[in-house]
Amino acid sequence: MPITGVVDLSGIEENQEVVAKWHRLSHWRDVGFMALVRHIRAMFLYRTHYWLSDRRFESLEKIATRGTVYKNDLSPVNATHADLSYEYGASPRLIADWLLDALEEDLNRYSFIDYGSGRGRVLLTAAGRPFRSVHGIEFCDALHKQAEINIAGYPDQHLVCQDVQSVCCDALDYALPDSDCILYFFNPFKEVLLDKVVRKSLETARANQRRIIIIYYNAKHDQPLVNNTGLKSRPLSPVAWLKLKLLSPHPVQIYDMITD
Repeated sequence: MPITGVVDLSGIEENQEVVAKWHRLSHWRDVGFMALVRHIRAMFLYRTHYWLSDRRFESLEKIATRGTVYKNDLSPVNATHADLSYEYGASPRLIADWLLDALEEDLNRYSFIDYGSGRGRVLLTAAGRPFRSVHGIEFCDALHKQAEINIAGYPDQHLVCQDVQSVCCDALDYALPDSDCILYFFNPFKEVLLDKVVRKSLETARANQRRIIIIYYNAKHDQPLVNNTGLKSRPLSPVAWLKLKLLSPHPVQIYDMITD
């Protein structure tokens, strides 16, 4: 029977699993076939990254960083803009590593800031490099506390950077460190908040004569970056581009701050 219109299930005694399957079918009917193909590809690549890399690090984590925490479960929160957030999911470690490699920068000059840092996977991945500091900005108190547990229990021999912190606050309330910064966004919030955070960061960097690089992973709302006259897109090397194109579950964009 084809799926047409809106079906009223209120008078039908269906179990939760059947109803959930119905909603999934309706969702993919609405978004289209190609969106379903992209979703299947992304899920396959997530599983591939898990078996190739991520699961090897789980023994080092006090609380597993895998999985998704949906928006309704992100509470309590410490954020004015909580309504502009998305669900939590961790980037594959190899992707974070490849993105940092692709920058080809002297990381000793930079602080690394992960907006929407969750349980701390990317923080601990970045801390394996010689950053000046690694900070995660997380508005959900429960995820922030889990990240603190992971950071405190992580073996010292895997941490090159010793200043690793999870900060529980609204993204707009965080003050950037007094250094050049790499900002990492794994699609943590909606376009309007992304625009505000980027603009504030650029203003702070200009006032302090600092430099900013932005990594936008799973780039679903790129207009605030594309249209910002203070940023320019950074091309990747052919090798880095091909590796990420073939093996990343999501698209990525990298931007440099334009300096006078």
